[in-house]
Amino acid sequence: MLNLASFFHLNLMYSSIEEDERLAVIQKCYHPLLDLASSEKPISVEATALTLKIIQELDPAWLEKLRQGINNGFVEFVGSGYSQVIAPLVPAKVNIANLKYGFDFYEKILGIQPEIWLVNEMAYSGGLPEIYANAGVKALVMEWNNTWKGHQEWNPQWRHHHQLAQGSDQTTLPVIWVDTLDFQQFQRMAHNDISTDEWLNLWQQKAKTASNQTHFATTYGSDAEVFDFRPGRYSQEKSKRPQDEWKTIDQALIQLANLPGVKLGHLKESLREEPSAVCGQKLSLESTAQPVVVKKQEKYNLNRWAVTGRDDLLINTICQVAVGHLDNDSTDEQWTDLLYRWSSDFRTHLTTKRWEKLQTLPAVRPEPAGLPNEFPGKPFPFSAEDRHLEVNTPSVQAKFDMRRGLALRSVIFPTLGNAAAIGTLPHGYFDDIAFGADFYSGHAVAQHPGHHKVTDLKPCVDKTTLTQLENGNFLLGAEVTDGDLKILKTMEIFTRAPRIVFSGRMDLPERRSGEIHPVHLTIIPGFFDLKNLYFQTHNGGLSLETFSLAESGVHHGESYSTLITAKGGLGATEGLMVISDGNRTLKIQHDRNVSALMPTVRFEKMRDQKYFLRLRYSAQEIDETFVGNSDPWSVQWRVSIEAE
Repeated sequence: MLNLASFFHLNLMYSSIEEDERLAVIQKCYHPLLDLASSEKPISVEATALTLKIIQELDPAWLEKLRQGINNGFVEFVGSGYSQVIAPLVPAKVNIANLKYGFDFYEKILGIQPEIWLVNEMAYSGGLPEIYANAGVKALVMEWNNTWKGHQEWNPQWRHHHQLAQGSDQTTLPVIWVDTLDFQQFQRMAHNDISTDEWLNLWQQKAKTASNQTHFATTYGSDAEVFDFRPGRYSQEKSKRPQDEWKTIDQALIQLANLPGVKLGHLKESLREEPSAVCGQKLSLESTAQPVVVKKQEKYNLNRWAVTGRDDLLINTICQVAVGHLDNDSTDEQWTDLLYRWSSDFRTHLTTKRWEKLQTLPAVRPEPAGLPNEFPGKPFPFSAEDRHLEVNTPSVQAKFDMRRGLALRSVIFPTLGNAAAIGTLPHGYFDDIAFGADFYSGHAVAQHPGHHKVTDLKPCVDKTTLTQLENGNFLLGAEVTDGDLKILKTMEIFTRAPRIVFSGRMDLPERRSGEIHPVHLTIIPGFFDLKNLYFQTHNGGLSLETFSLAESGVHHGESYSTLITAKGGLGATEGLMVISDGNRTLKIQHDRNVSALMPTVRFEKMRDQKYFLRLRYSAQEIDETFVGNSDPWSVQWRVSIEAE
């Protein structure tokens, strides 16, 4: 028997829908959706508490209709939180608050405490099960396709049964799968891109495959707003179609219910299945290559809410600063206001009108990186032939390249031996021609399509200053320009701790399409034991997530296409990256109150026990959500490296 659930996601914060269109969405999408529900065609509905609050203001009759559907068993309600927050991009305390206020408002508005919860935008990390379980969530809804892509060793039959998502702290929660290819076929059928008969035949074949076994699947698991309404994100959405898509869906579900071997039901029915070889397996959904799993094709990844949009980096940093001003004594209004601002839809295809309104909201601006307007002292008296500047203290031995904008040639932490930890790998270091370049550390790069990259890897002999501070540390600084790029940077070398701190600001004349990577750190092979190498970070959870680097290559920032410049990244939601082999450890901390940068890891095993390991921080990437402007644009950063 093939047991099928139809799961619809409701979101009145939808990025490309204007506020004055919301009532039309309720009328054209949400009412017809509830009209589908019957004993023959039960449906599952998910909405944030924020969406329900908006509906309560615009059309309270719809909420009564939803309550009736829940009470008579035709509608299963699925939770998601107060707001559609991308959990792997926000600190754990924000995720905890999002679930708390979600539960509170579901009880207040609907009188229920949903047990099954959708992972927002199906952006999942290993730190989340602990937070969901602690909040009282009993099961999660997550996409199968990308999870399976990172675990080809899995039994493909597991997609037809609930499994146990095992978090980084070993907490487990049942997970119910949505198949992206299936829900996209549903959309194609409703939009008349394929016929209803073609769609029914797909499910008939799957029912035959199930045969005498029990299989669970979802016919749909995405937006309700795309039927009989045009959100307008893409040109094809604006084209006119017959406005009878809900009727098409209704008739298709009736016919589906009558297929032999098919039964329509709710998501919760899959949770009744007993554990077996194909059900209830403990699985880590994330992987080293894919630390944060996101639904749909690779172009749809974590970057779209972190470093693209109209200025994701700015609004994420503003939200991060606000987190520091909230505690247990903060009011409900203060918390829900922050959750509202962290809505994912402010970060994608947001309309101009809504973006301008967002800018009018009061906010605490990002903290400065602590850069001086002018460097203390006079430029250091070097000649044009001088290249390397060494700054040595009992705790740090650092060599800088003045012909390359003070890029780090090497950094040695004496407490961990004489091997350099980070620095420059010169051209020719690797035999592989794919790595036939200089790989620097501590430098910034901006690259715009169709143009040569601009960097701070320029001579700065006459603009370098070196000062000893009152605390005994040394402050090295420089100003570098390349075309219209201007970078002000400092490096503080500590005397009494194995620590070095980079601070900087990059100024550009406008925010235009391009990749902006203000910090690169290249690990020197030999510092870490390759067999035991791993990295750790937080991706929205309370616990550090650990990812082994001993086996396979990793390239989080790899380009997807000319339009999509990176396939993913790390939330690093506490600002911490740890690289270690269990013996030596580097802790890299970026100050998210200065800039909520997105780190990526690239790792490749090379010949002769060499390896390439680099940490890169992104301030901007390109995807289809990116919108530039002609205003001057800048990004600041403060990154600390400490050895243990």
